[in-house]
Amino acid sequence: MRKEKIHQLIIAKLQDDLAVAQQAANTAHETATHTESVAENKYDTFGLEASYLAEGQSRRVRELELALASYQNTPPKCFTDQDEVSVFALVTLEAEDGSERRLFVGPEAAGFKFLLDEQEVLVITRHSPIGMKLMGKMVGDVVVLVAAGQEKEFEIVELE
Repeated sequence: MRKEKIHQLIIAKLQDDLAVAQQAANTAHETATHTESVAENKYDTFGLEASYLAEGQSRRVRELELALASYQNTPPKCFTDQDEVSVFALVTLEAEDGSERRLFVGPEAAGFKFLLDEQEVLVITRHSPIGMKLMGKMVGDVVVLVAAGQEKEFEIVELE
């Protein structure tokens, strides 16, 4: 099933990103707490900067853990052409010129791209500008999106 494949691709990507983020957070924490990071004078900000970096990296780890849990704890949902777009929908949009775009509405991990049947799929969330325009729409509905700085009409031609 394609939805299972999508689900597993996203989970694998999040696991990889989490491993990298955890390593970065550990390295940043070690740097921030190292004895050489203690300020030697009031203008020495290396330790302070390292602590900000460590905090930011730790925040990224928490975000990735939450994103990963949201995919692992929710099975993929199948949609039909009679359903409305919601979280876990794979949406195929067609522009007036016949070109197609595929979007996956995920609970998290917006911006991640992957190939499905040799076509690029972009993960968006319901809170993104595109996601907000798509939520509740059905096959046959037209949405206006900004593409390359211009407004373009796209018809929802498939929902999985």
